[in-house]
Amino acid sequence: MSGEFYSGKQVAGFVTFLVLGTVLGLGAYQAGGRLSGAGGEVTVAAAAATTTPDGQALYAGNCAGCHGAQAEGGVGPGLADTKAWTAADFREAVLNGQHPSGRTLGTVMPRFAQTGLDGAPATDAQIAAIQAYVKTLK
Repeated sequence: MSGEFYSGKQVAGFVTFLVLGTVLGLGAYQAGGRLSGAGGEVTVAAAAATTTPDGQALYAGNCAGCHGAQAEGGVGPGLADTKAWTAADFREAVLNGQHPSGRTLGTVMPRFAQTGLDGAPATDAQIAAIQAYVKTLK
């Protein structure tokens, strides 16, 4: 029967672990409340609706995987030619996979009109920011 019970050291270790975990958890909870301003008056400032999207971040998250970090190409083609495209041409290619010549881009190219950018519907400002960023690449 002696194998069915825990030793005094095991019980003490478990209790110590439990108390230490509780103290650390409560301390973290209280620190989080102080950092967030909980318990006092909390003011939340809305982000300005005119915030310009980050073209570099949008490109990195949605385009670089296929077109390369510097738009040099990879799975998808290099984007040097797109620098001469109009905003409408670039938008149509990104959203609907249509090349300015009328040719449909490959099926690997996402149709961002359906998939969105970063999990949300693509906006004209985001597409313009991506195009502006691509134009800065060599």
